[in-house]
Amino acid sequence: MKYTPGRTFALLALAVVLASIGAAAAMWSETLMVNVYVSTGEVDVKWSDYYCSDTGSDPQIPDGFSNEEGKDVASCTVEEELYDEENDLIKLRVTLNNTYPGYAVNITLIVDNIGTIPVKLNSSSISEYDNDVLAVRLIPPSDTQIEPGDNATYILEVRVLQGAEENASYSFEVTLVFAQWNEVQ
Repeated sequence: MKYTPGRTFALLALAVVLASIGAAAAMWSETLMVNVYVSTGEVDVKWSDYYCSDTGSDPQIPDGFSNEEGKDVASCTVEEELYDEENDLIKLRVTLNNTYPGYAVNITLIVDNIGTIPVKLNSSSISEYDNDVLAVRLIPPSDTQIEPGDNATYILEVRVLQGAEENASYSFEVTLVFAQWNEVQ
């Protein structure tokens, strides 16, 4: 046989191909897998405790009114009004009865985080009311984040002003919306 560079190259290429096929066939391998299961948590809050500051002599607006005599004329009650499908208390009814200009009461509201995820107050609102008759303010805690199993205290401050009429009824609604902590700025 006569030496030709093309033939040598072809034989060399064939040898490389055969060696590659042999190495690939002899290679051992093993595959790893991961099964992933994702379980989400729950945002769940409820009212756990509530009470009024009027437990005896009527509290008064600090400037311009006094109840030195210790009269107990007005009353404040907080009642359970609505439960959700899990039987968690989600709505309270506050009734201020027989009030008059100068009457001032704080309603303490305790919110429990009964879910599995930390929550923060996302928003709060107080429906429209006659601000010539009432002064209303919601006082949240300095940090509204509530860890699972913990609670936070909110104060609803209600003052009856000079514009209140005799034998009249006034109402408003307070709404607190909580969300998972990492979505609230």
